[in-house]
Amino acid sequence: MKRIAKILTLTAVAFILASYAANAQNVVRVKPGHKTVVVKHKGPRAKKVVVYHPRWAPKKVYYRRWVYFPKYNFYWDNVHEVYVYRNGNVWVTSVKVPAIVVNIDLSNEKQVELPEENDSVDEIYKNNEQHLKIDENER
Repeated sequence: MKRIAKILTLTAVAFILASYAANAQNVVRVKPGHKTVVVKHKGPRAKKVVVYHPRWAPKKVYYRRWVYFPKYNFYWDNVHEVYVYRNGNVWVTSVKVPAIVVNIDLSNEKQVELPEENDSVDEIYKNNEQHLKIDENER
C-alpha cells in the first residue's frame, strides 16, 4: 500500500513539474528606454514634465505616450516600452521590433507623436482609421 502511495505521489509531482514547464514563459531582456522628469520653471510655479527617450531614438525627446509611424502603420508606447502593430487581422503588443522594420533606423523615419488625449488610451489601435488619415493628409 505504501508503495502505491509513493508511486502516485511521484507521478503527481512529475505531472505538476511537466505542466509548469509547458506553461513557463520566455523572458526577453531588452535594454530599457530612458524616462526623465524635467522641472520647468515658468511663472510662479514649477511644473514637472515627463520626457521619454525611446531605445530606438535615445537622443530624441517625446512628451506623450504614443508615437505613430504612418509609413508602416504601427505604434510605439513610451510608457510600457512596447510596439503595437498589426499581424494579419490581429493587433499585437510586443517588446520585439515588428518584422517589417527590423533593419530600418526608426529615428530617421516619419513619426507622429499622438496628442495628449490619447495618453490614457491602452487600445490605441481602435483609432487606427483616424491615424491612417494622418499619412494621407500629407501626400
